[in-house]
Amino acid sequence: MNQLREFAQHRTDFDKLNTKIVALSVDDVAHAHEVWDKAANHQFPVLSDPGAKVVREYGLLHAKGHTGDDIAIRTTIYIDANGIERFRRVSTSATDVPKVNEIMDRIQAVH
Repeated sequence: MNQLREFAQHRTDFDKLNTKIVALSVDDVAHAHEVWDKAANHQFPVLSDPGAKVVREYGLLHAKGHTGDDIAIRTTIYIDANGIERFRRVSTSATDVPKVNEIMDRIQAVH
């Protein structure tokens, strides 16, 4: 959740890049609402995908993850105003979480 807090703190910086943030969680609606309230600080939507339908469509489901359950792979995707995916940053481990500056630099590079 630290990444979501950091993104929320830099929302105006993303606004300057004409970039909207949307988080997606495979957890239930109640948990997504809690994340929106506490981590995202109401700065951007946190959507719930408990059946992992969207996660599967983007190829981001790690079947039988480290606990034996299916888990979502932490990923940052930048989709431009035309709906075209411009970059995807897929984490390689639970601790591999990009900082805001890394994501902002990548957004600026594709503009």
